[in-house]
Amino acid sequence: MRSFYEFLNDNPAIEFHPSDYVNDPALIARHNKMVAMNVAMTVDLTGQVAADALPHNQFSGVTGVLDFIRGASLSSGGKSILMLPSTAQQGKKSRIVPFLGDTAVVVPRSDVQHVVTEYGAVNLFGKSLQERAMGLISIAHPQFREELFFQAKKMGLLSTERTLHESIHGVYPMHLEEVLEINDQQVTVRPAKPVDARRIQEHFYSLDKEDVVARFFHEKRSFDKDEAEEVSQVDYVKDLTILAVVGEFGFGQVAGIGEYLLDTATNYAEIAFSISKPYQKMGLGKVLLHKLESAARAHGIAGFFAYTSAQNQGMIRLFKRLPYKVTTAFDGDMVTLKCNFSEPLQK
Repeated sequence: MRSFYEFLNDNPAIEFHPSDYVNDPALIARHNKMVAMNVAMTVDLTGQVAADALPHNQFSGVTGVLDFIRGASLSSGGKSILMLPSTAQQGKKSRIVPFLGDTAVVVPRSDVQHVVTEYGAVNLFGKSLQERAMGLISIAHPQFREELFFQAKKMGLLSTERTLHESIHGVYPMHLEEVLEINDQQVTVRPAKPVDARRIQEHFYSLDKEDVVARFFHEKRSFDKDEAEEVSQVDYVKDLTILAVVGEFGFGQVAGIGEYLLDTATNYAEIAFSISKPYQKMGLGKVLLHKLESAARAHGIAGFFAYTSAQNQGMIRLFKRLPYKVTTAFDGDMVTLKCNFSEPLQK
């Protein structure tokens, strides 16, 4: 320790200040694009954070976690990130819990922005209690999601009719995420999450009339939440949705959707796409198709098929971009396209 202080003494390269200066949120906020990364011990489904205590037991002294969270949040372009493993006690206990009833709260829910576990990340800032609960359950360990979902309903955070379908045990495939620069705009291409239901619903409402007919084969003027939940709540293996999202993480707008749904009887998956008008003819469909193909092949799916109308030349051209032999069958105005991954095109 003596050598440390000798190094600091009169060293022009070092500024050494007490904690009341270093931890001042107003000073922290002066840093442009300040990012605060802190480790949490437990987070409850409303977003409250414990960082210095275990139930009925003090774990550490007062920390600067909240100071840096608030300072980074006030910084121009700044953000705060809370990280925690999804489990404790060698996987026997979830670190995401229903409610911090017997543990001191260090970070109030109103200050929490990004929360990260090994199962993904969510942005809780400005979200409703329902959105917070769904987001945190989606990044909890799959072993504990069902109980957390049950407790969230019991506490009134989620409505009784809410479901999580196959996604309650699905493991988010992080390797399918990719950030692209398209027409000078940043586009995040990633698998759908349960928290995406609302923005998927908004995407469907944004589609032009002809694009709605091309996607759903008939006119539709309403898209209920159950339809959006079916698209967002997937198991990532037999049922996969890939989104193209523009905008800030946690608040982005869905520009395009690609989906596959496996027919277990044939081991072929049906694919479908929808791209919002402002983002058409930018190559998003090709990107989404490539992601779906990569995931399907990795999970042993034999091939793809798609139903479309003969007038939907965009979908037909997109399907034929696959590097496999494509068979085409006509039934009136409807076209069935099919390919097998074991039958590549001859070069």
